Amino acid sequence: MKSVNPAMLTVLLIFTILGCTNDDERLVEMAREHAARQAESQRQMVDLEKQVAEGSRRLVESDAKAREHLTVLQHDLRADQAEVGRQRDRLENDRRELAAQRHWDPIVAAVITDVGILLACLLPLALGVYVLWSARRGSESDSVVTELLVEELVASKPRLLLPGQSSFSPLDYEPDETPPDAGPSDDRPAG
Repeated sequence: MKSVNPAMLTVLLIFTILGCTNDDERLVEMAREHAARQAESQRQMVDLEKQVAEGSRRLVESDAKAREHLTVLQHDLRADQAEVGRQRDRLENDRRELAAQRHWDPIVAAVITDVGILLACLLPLALGVYVLWSARRGSESDSVVTELLVEELVASKPRLLLPGQSSFSPLDYEPDETPPDAGPSDDRPAG
């Protein structure tokens, strides 16, 4: 049931009173003007309520959109925070690795330097041991080679010389001592 407006009741009451008396036309006219103004106010009030309702509906829609957007932003923020956390953990792991590497790098460099110095010091010793070992092992083969070369030098027809050099030239060989099988020399008295 619709409620009755007090202004309408007043207008009806005035019409009722005026309807009973015909004396005052002016009062009736005022009542009509008042009723017309009241009706216009009512129409404006309805339009205003429609606008308020439309504005409220738009406000609710924009609030829902803003909440949805806020939810998306919060989700993105959480994802970004998780990514920042992963990058921070990776950075911390890299920092630890670098710290460990900085700890071991000087030690490894010192060991490499010391090993290089040790090898440099041992190389002449190893070379001397090799020479001694080769001399002891190769003394038998050296004497055979020496004997072969001496025979080749004193032979009338050398077998190892080049084909163009068929005989021994004194320019090629000048011994400091006389060979043992050469006979008596002129410097020593025959005896």
